[in-house]
Amino acid sequence: MKTGIKTGITAAVLASAIGANAFAAGHALSNGTFTSRREYAYYGYVRLKAVVKNGQLTDVQMVEYPSDNRTSRYINSIALPYLIQEAVQAQSSSVDLISGATFTSEAFTKSLEEALKAAGA
Repeated sequence: MKTGIKTGITAAVLASAIGANAFAAGHALSNGTFTSRREYAYYGYVRLKAVVKNGQLTDVQMVEYPSDNRTSRYINSIALPYLIQEAVQAQSSSVDLISGATFTSEAFTKSLEEALKAAGA
C-alpha cells in the first residue's frame, strides 16, 4: 500500500473499482498517441493524451484540466505531475488518488483508462 506526503497533499490508496489495470502483463499496447474523451471533475474537465512507444506507456500529456481559478491551478500543478508519474511507472490507470485533488484524480484515472483502451488495453 502506498501512502506519503507529496508537496503538502496526502496520497491515499485508490480503490480498485476506480482504476483497473490498463493491460495484462505481456500484452503490448499499440504505438501512438491516444486522446481520451472529456471526464467531468466538478471544477472542470480532464482530457489527456496517452503516449505509447514500443508497446509501453511512456507519457501522459494533459489536454484539459480544471484551471479556471487559482486554487485549481495550484492543486493541479501538484497533483497532475504525481498522477502522470505514477501512471507511467505502473503502466496502468490504477494510481493513487490525491487527497485534496480527488475529483481531478478520479477523472484522470477514468480518462487514462479510456485512452489506454483505445491503445488496445
